[in-house]
Amino acid sequence: MPAKRCHPLSLLFLVAGTLLAGCAGEPAAPDPTAVHEAGAPSMRIEQRKSVEEQLHELQRVVAETTKVPQLGKGDLLNISVYDEPELSIPGVPVRPDGKISFPLVGDVQAAGRSVDELTADLTTRLRQFLLAPQVTVIVTAFNSLSYVINGEVVRPGVYPLVTDVTLTAAIASAGGLSKGSFRGSSVELADLTHALVSRQGKLLPVDFVRLVREGDLRFNVSLQSGDYISIPSGLSTEIYVLGEVKEPAVFAFREEMPMSKTLALAGGFSVDADLSRVHIVRGSLSNPTLIVINVKKLLAGEEPDVQLQPGDLVYVPPTALTTWTRMLDKIVPTITALQTGVILSNTAGGTK
Repeated sequence: MPAKRCHPLSLLFLVAGTLLAGCAGEPAAPDPTAVHEAGAPSMRIEQRKSVEEQLHELQRVVAETTKVPQLGKGDLLNISVYDEPELSIPGVPVRPDGKISFPLVGDVQAAGRSVDELTADLTTRLRQFLLAPQVTVIVTAFNSLSYVINGEVVRPGVYPLVTDVTLTAAIASAGGLSKGSFRGSSVELADLTHALVSRQGKLLPVDFVRLVREGDLRFNVSLQSGDYISIPSGLSTEIYVLGEVKEPAVFAFREEMPMSKTLALAGGFSVDADLSRVHIVRGSLSNPTLIVINVKKLLAGEEPDVQLQPGDLVYVPPTALTTWTRMLDKIVPTITALQTGVILSNTAGGTK
């Protein structure tokens, strides 16, 4: 029986999230012409999209998650009042208590506000002392904003978002994709097929292969504070089991990993598990294959077992969930918790 393990480069946990984000809303109706594999216990559903469809979905998710940057502790501001030189002050810091100090009005809350909101507040306060003050607030350093890039880059970590940073710029700032040596030649270690960007609990459906390999800059999204970029290792050979199982986890792949045995490794099912539609997510994130399995029949011996492949993610949904959007809301927190556990355990153990 394969042993359960967590690998420090196993950032493929978010595979399911991106698939589900890309299919937000009701799942497509099964294609009656879809090919059935000989003896397969379930229908194979190809979730294929054209490049234009992928871009449309990306634009939609970006529009839904775009937000006005908020000021935070450590930001530096240039504040000026028109025709009032004594009230033009450069380098005003947002203090650790989230406030700034400004002549005449004293302390003003800045953290958690947009530039426009702070400008409006200062204008209102200065009206007690000036006639029709015209206030301008310019951010010279957004020190409170940051993004995370992890996985197979030269310098993974947290980076400040002081200016407009695109996805390719973030990869370049991290030193580019990691490389190793194989038979005297330099080889890239990154698995761009399963790379992803997570924002506000949503997965941006970026096609990293088209972006990085083919230079399709239409996928080169601008980052926002809190964005998480994951570029997993191409050397990973794991199987992931999530959802209504007692022990969601990642398992080392072995030559023989039938569906039934792998589900058993996760400690069995919860009482809410819907075994009639267990999902296998397989292949490219931008054009994944979704296989729906009736595990009830499989366990009853009415249908043959399914052999899993490296990188497969098995998701057991609860009976109440009927839409991709609701499934995503369940999957992402579990994946994040698993990934955080990997990072913390490796940090405590002194491993990379």
